[in-house]
Amino acid sequence: MAEIVLETTGLTKFFRARKAVDDLSLRVYEGDVYGFLGPNWAGKSTTIRMLTGLVRPHGGSARLMGYDVGAQRVQSLRQVGAIVELPAFYKYMSARENLEIFSRYSGGCDKKRIDEVLDAVGLLDRAKDKVKTFSHGMVQRLGIAQALLPDPKVVILDEPTSGLDPQGMRDVRELILRLSKEHGITVFLSSHLLHEVEQVCNRVGIINRGRLVAEGSVGELLHREMSIVEFGVSDIAHAAELLSGVDSLKVLETSACCVSINGPRDCVAEANRALVQSGIDVYSIVPKTMNLEDLFMKLVGDGEEDD
Repeated sequence: MAEIVLETTGLTKFFRARKAVDDLSLRVYEGDVYGFLGPNWAGKSTTIRMLTGLVRPHGGSARLMGYDVGAQRVQSLRQVGAIVELPAFYKYMSARENLEIFSRYSGGCDKKRIDEVLDAVGLLDRAKDKVKTFSHGMVQRLGIAQALLPDPKVVILDEPTSGLDPQGMRDVRELILRLSKEHGITVFLSSHLLHEVEQVCNRVGIINRGRLVAEGSVGELLHREMSIVEFGVSDIAHAAELLSGVDSLKVLETSACCVSINGPRDCVAEANRALVQSGIDVYSIVPKTMNLEDLFMKLVGDGEEDD
């Protein structure tokens, strides 16, 4: 069994009378690229602030590399790099000069290490250029370089592709995969961009209104959840009304000739039987593959709260 490198147990945070994070318990194992998912304002950034010791929880605990973040903050963060929200740099200094300054905050490092992290994020050839000349995507990659300075075993990234164009997203996605595969770094990635997460993460945790609603590998979660089936029928309105009344089924959408439902696999036969017995012709039954977006919407819907 892989070692647990990041763990929360009953982690809770209030803002006045509202729970921003509510009894959150999750585990990240060595070697994971773990996607921490949720709608905007679901509590993701608050969780990361507690993981990095920037905010104290009102209940529960967080552990990094076996150390309690609250009681042993220095030890817990010694092997951890992080970007919390948007990285900030001195724009009129070069990339190298910025990293030299930030390295001093964590005990300092030599020129070779700065070259290594700039090379890892694809910015070595721009090391002498001022940050003000960098694109948003390059600034994000420089932020990851900063997080890599202490040669961490775990990197925590808070929305690293936020505001990027497709090319910038692709660059960051490929960088995350390289960190995992070539450098052996465990990555904890907070995001609401499901397509991006599905391409890079082996495990995910989904949070909604501060509570963990699902955790596991993407494959396990998709297999565990209900299936989506598209029925081609003769009477769309009647079929949708009828299926809405079947226990354990949910009508997702209708088109000119089809009704899509979400439900346990063993309810498909029941739905077909109900349609036929009601005089509705069934022309086709087509199972649809559930992806991470389908799972996410099923679990969290479209409700959002302030973080």
